[in-house]
Amino acid sequence: MDEVKGILQDVMSGLKKKQKEADYEKVLSVWEKIIGPKTFPHTKITHLTKERIHVNVDNSSALFDLNLRKERIGKELKKQLNIESVRFKLGGIKY
Repeated sequence: MDEVKGILQDVMSGLKKKQKEADYEKVLSVWEKIIGPKTFPHTKITHLTKERIHVNVDNSSALFDLNLRKERIGKELKKQLNIESVRFKLGGIKY
């Protein structure tokens, strides 16, 4: 009985991981559409919850631009992903 329980837990864990990966890919796709293809390579989502998205930005000019557009970006995130807010921070974006 414990073997079956262990197998089911492994299967469920694998399914949850695949769902999270699919959700993250959707977020990345929407994120790129919202901020645009020129700005996207200068950003990296570092933390994501249902309430907030944390984004590192690799240079100060891109950070400045994103902060100018923060309200519009926030509205689009709310509309498309139901994420309440976005937080930008100057930092590394290595994948």
